[in-house]
Amino acid sequence: MPDSTPDTEPTTTEPTSTVPATAAPASPTDPAATAAPAAPTPPTDPTPAAAPTDEPSSSGNSSTISTAPDEPDPTTRNRVKTVFAAALGIVLSTVLAGFVTTYFDVWNSSRSPVPVGRGVHAESEVWWDLTRDNKAVRLKGPVDTEKLERDYPDGDAALDGLVEGGGVYAGMVRIRLTLMNFTKVPVSITGVRARVTGEEPVPEGSLLSCGGPQGGVDITRVRIDLGSPTGAAQEYDGKALVGQYPTQQMQLAKQDEPAIFDILVVAGKTTASYVLDVDYQQGTDKGRIVVDQSGKPFVLTPAEGDARAKYHCDNAATDWKKNR
Repeated sequence: MPDSTPDTEPTTTEPTSTVPATAAPASPTDPAATAAPAAPTPPTDPTPAAAPTDEPSSSGNSSTISTAPDEPDPTTRNRVKTVFAAALGIVLSTVLAGFVTTYFDVWNSSRSPVPVGRGVHAESEVWWDLTRDNKAVRLKGPVDTEKLERDYPDGDAALDGLVEGGGVYAGMVRIRLTLMNFTKVPVSITGVRARVTGEEPVPEGSLLSCGGPQGGVDITRVRIDLGSPTGAAQEYDGKALVGQYPTQQMQLAKQDEPAIFDILVVAGKTTASYVLDVDYQQGTDKGRIVVDQSGKPFVLTPAEGDARAKYHCDNAATDWKKNR
């Protein structure tokens, strides 16, 4: 019995081509139709091409040839920079050293005028020789000698402590001057004098002293009397007056080498505040150094005169004995 189902032709599925479609042929009227057929499109490589590099390959057998100009090796570049920096540093150091040397040579040169007062310096120190001197202090009021013996190891230190507390050195004092010339221009000392800046009455409280003449010759040749009209320093040979100081030229010729000399200052009739004027000549210029005691004037009062109480320390300079 014939099948009633009509015959159907089997359907087949055509595989999809992976070849890209080609362009349709050009029209006969297109001028490009006379041109040669286009070359087939090459297959696309999924791996992108490496960009050309100027750096050489790490392998010694690389045959890559770079068309870019050769750059220097980094090590060579760094070495050149280091050498250049070192040379520049040497040049700058040489220039700076030359500038500093020239500056100080001009400053210190004897051919150039040195400003007055800029190259000469003075320092001072007060002192006593207790084998020859009577170191004394006057106070306005009474004094507790037992407290002095407890607070100070000796009478010399006790007198300094009394001055720090408001007392005044009495009678005499030695001032040691240290003069320094910081230039190459010689400096000549032409005069020294005491200039009184203030006067007060003599304190009549207590008078304390240590030391005293024990023989020997006074070695200080230069002396100033605060009671004299001029206050000029005088030069002595022992007890004989030689003349106004300096009787001979005193020259500070050597650079940075100090000249040290002592001046014996004797009190006048009042409590005097004073400074020392040191006159000098440097080349054709004249100058003056004002010497004081750490920014304050020296002060000296007479040891003679009335006092309510007088004390003297013993030979060991530890105990105080009341004289009256």
